[in-house]
Amino acid sequence: MNPKTSLFQNFPTFALIISLLIISNACQTTTDKQEANQNTPESKKQAKQKAWDESTPLLQRITLGSAGVIRNVSWGQDMSTIGEKVELSETQPSVGKSYTQFFDDTDLNFVDITYLPDENNQVKGIILNIFLEEQDEVLDLTVNFKEYLGNIYGNGYAKAKKIIWKNENTQIILEDVGTPKDPGIQLVFSKIN
Repeated sequence: MNPKTSLFQNFPTFALIISLLIISNACQTTTDKQEANQNTPESKKQAKQKAWDESTPLLQRITLGSAGVIRNVSWGQDMSTIGEKVELSETQPSVGKSYTQFFDDTDLNFVDITYLPDENNQVKGIILNIFLEEQDEVLDLTVNFKEYLGNIYGNGYAKAKKIIWKNENTQIILEDVGTPKDPGIQLVFSKIN
């Protein structure tokens, strides 16, 4: 068999293999770029805004917006710059500052918001204690927060009666802290060093 003839006979197969390798490499490069774009600060900010926009009115009222960690407050923010527009709680923690936001005139539906400072008086923790009149409302809100936080931080994991989410600088623990008389949940946002 003539070597030149053999080469030309196998050329279509050879060309097909080369084409497939080029296409495969191009697809992988596109996927890599898409994954990299999803992890940019701007794409994370857009995803967080989208999750907030799609959340329920009560969750939006509790969280106030998509900026910062929660309630538009960021880690390391000076405690004196927290711009809460709700009233101070009747009882204040020994360290930090606490506010109460009522959802109606009954005093049965509210959130207590506590900001905890580090040694430099900068925010390092945020606790939301949310109490609603009806257990069903608490269950619905729990589902809403699971979906909202899952969209931002990925899947949480269960540990005892808690659900925990974590990323590079934040840990969130959601826990049912209610009683039959006072149904409620607690969300603890903690800065990770």
